[in-house]
Amino acid sequence: MVNALGRSLPASWDKLASGKCGIRSIESFNAKGLNCTAAAEVNDLNAEELNVHPRDSRIMDKHAYMLLKASRESFSHAGLDKASVDPNNIGYFASMGMVDYNLEDLLPSVLKSLDDKGNLDYDKFYSGAYQEIHPLWPLSMLNNINFCQVAIDLGIRGENTTFAPHSDSAIHSIIEAYNAVLEKQAEVILAGGVSEKVSPSSLARASMAGILNSNDISCRPFGKNSTGTMLGEGCGIITIELLSHAIARQAPCLARISGYGSSFGSSDISNSATSAAISLSMETALEKAELKPGDIDLIIAHGDGAPEGDANEAEAIHNTFAGCLNTLHVYSSKAALGHLLSGASAVDVVIGTNILINGIIPAIFDSGPLEDNIALNLVRGDPLKADPARIMINSRSYEGQCASLIIEKWIDE
Repeated sequence: MVNALGRSLPASWDKLASGKCGIRSIESFNAKGLNCTAAAEVNDLNAEELNVHPRDSRIMDKHAYMLLKASRESFSHAGLDKASVDPNNIGYFASMGMVDYNLEDLLPSVLKSLDDKGNLDYDKFYSGAYQEIHPLWPLSMLNNINFCQVAIDLGIRGENTTFAPHSDSAIHSIIEAYNAVLEKQAEVILAGGVSEKVSPSSLARASMAGILNSNDISCRPFGKNSTGTMLGEGCGIITIELLSHAIARQAPCLARISGYGSSFGSSDISNSATSAAISLSMETALEKAELKPGDIDLIIAHGDGAPEGDANEAEAIHNTFAGCLNTLHVYSSKAALGHLLSGASAVDVVIGTNILINGIIPAIFDSGPLEDNIALNLVRGDPLKADPARIMINSRSYEGQCASLIIEKWIDE
């Protein structure tokens, strides 16, 4: 896991569990004039640190470096760097959002294309100015090219798919990996997702979607008078395989995936999924796992601070878990890590796995009063010492797609 609190799983988990927040004023570019000037950025992660060849770095950016860092660590932690698993039987499924160009990639070409009055002269551009653009620049705009680079770095040659661009896509990458392993299409699969790089364009997209908080530097999931979310950067990658295969190669077993669900339903009033769609996603996951609502101990909610979306998710949880709300804990990571978009639910799966292992549920950062009609048992104030056996992770896009995943505590039998 990589995020604004740390560039490794131990570092970010320790800070998350101790109540730290990664949201701060944007440092990577001048955000003056934008309606939101804060985000949870990952800083100082570069090609040199990751030993990336300068040639390859020309078509890579921060999102690629986060993906490479998290994938390498997952690969190593699963013992794949020492195992005799055929590279053709190792898969790689992950999600990524939009890829934005850097101004410096195009500026030299634009300047050479200007006429005496400062207007763009296409004759100048096509007669030679275009050569100022790096020949491989178009590749850097393709999100799947970064997965290719990471796969080459790790020697992965098996099943692969790229999912994009919304928050539910990381769970879909994990679902696809889960089924591919069950169907023996691969022996081991790395799966997860990475966020977009925070940029003027990504902030503009979030603002146009109506999910961005432009009033202050905070994200308050389910909070009273909350006005929106804050963007964040990060990546989460897990390794999935059959239990028998993991035991045979003496790999560490951390958690079990037992169910999943997805649905779609877009609100006519706001940019959010309907409560009915969110409920259907959760209920499908419960049915798939052959569980009852009371069997779930914790929900890692999508909860991004967007008022309409949070209200719909709260209503869905009220409806689906009506008989066990008093024993069900609810947590959201976005108050501390920001909204990682296509990387959000992948990071939440990693967080959920660590909750199962460590028996600690982090508190929602700086959680204030809840909306009057929300009766959720949110983890607030201090981290909660608990021993959850089953966790449901929710994710949704602001266009209406929903996905839910259930993970269970691993008990060595």
